[in-house]
Formats: sequence, C-alpha cells, structure tokens
Amino acid sequence: MDALPLAQQRLWPSLNNAAKLGFVLYGVTAIALRLGHRQSVDFDFFSDRPLDREAIRSAFSFVDHSTTLHDQENSWTLLVPDNEAEETQSVKVSFFGPIGFGRVGNPDVTDDRVLQVASFNDLMATKVKVILQRAEAKDYRDIAAMINAGVSLSCGLAAARLMFGANFQPGESLKALVYFDDGDLQSLTSAEKRTLVNAAKSVRDLPMTMLLSTQLTAD
Repeated sequence: MDALPLAQQRLWPSLNNAAKLGFVLYGVTAIALRLGHRQSVDFDFFSDRPLDREAIRSAFSFVDHSTTLHDQENSWTLLVPDNEAEETQSVKVSFFGPIGFGRVGNPDVTDDRVLQVASFNDLMATKVKVILQRAEAKDYRDIAAMINAGVSLSCGLAAARLMFGANFQPGESLKALVYFDDGDLQSLTSAEKRTLVNAAKSVRDLPMTMLLSTQLTAD
C-alpha cells in the first residue's frame, strides 16, 4: 500500500465492491502493490462482463463526483478528485470489459480483502503483449521488476500466446524487449536493460500452459 500515492490510498476503501461486479485489478498498480518498484498512478480494472455503467455508479460512490475522461462501449475512464488533499489531486480509474482473453493464474486477494489482483503470470502476459503496441519505458520497468522478483518471462510469453492467439508472436515480443532505441526507452537504467537482455537470452522452448478460466475473478 505504501507504493500508492496518498490520493489512491484514500480512495482504496471505496473500491471494495469491485470483485462483486467482476472486476480484477491489472496494470502497474497490480504490480506496484507487490513490488513497490515505481509509484502507481491509476487503477485499471478488467472484467469479462460487459460494462454496466449503472451498476458501477451504484457500487462506487465516487463516480457521481468524477469527471469522465474517456467513454466507449468497452472502456470507461474517470478522474476522481481527492477532496482531502491540500492541493488539487486526482486519481484515474478505468473500467474495461468485456475482456475475453481469460487468465492462466488465480488472482490474489489483498490482505484487507478490498480487491482481487491479477496473478503475476497474467500481468506478465499483458505486459509482453503491450510492448508490441507501444514503446514506453514504464512497461519495460514493470517487466524487469517482475523478472527480478522471480516471475518467469517464458511463462509470461506462453500465457500471452495462449491468451492472445495469432495476435501475439513471442519472437517479436522478445525482439522488442531488447531494442532500446525507440520512444523513451533510453531512460531505462543499465541494470534494467541488462535484466531484460539476460532474461530474453535465457528463453528457450516455451512451457505448456493452460487457461484456468475465462472468468477473471476467482470465486
């Protein structure tokens, strides 16, 4: 919890209905809560169900005093003001659904039972996929932090291949993982680059993996 800015910490208790609506926490916050490798900036919630905006409004009291930043059929992003802050602060909260790629691991439940948080293998799978869509140092830092914490890059690649099918090529992801001349990737530290290169070099045949469920939440 210390990895979260105060604005996010204050919003945290208001999120306790997320799992009841089928939402699991993904993104950097799901990683930073465990590793504290960089400061979180938002909450990204994924669900296998279609977005029900009225149910979200009823479940989360902060919605009514939030500003909509983005609203499409499958995604809804809100800017939630932190009224307790001395200076103007806000938290970005995004809801995505339906997400159809399923999961290979069981989500963890936070100690206070407020949220279900995606497993490391599922988070690694989404990260090795997203680097094919954008070149941003933050994603590479997340991958490096997970590798340093013992999360298997090979398992993440195998999971991504299973979850995303023909839309994901493990070899292309490995190439992207060790190419640092795009976007802001030059800001990666030498240690982060070394972690990524060594992990990519160690990948051989990808392990067999199975989809545990198309439902993102655990019962």
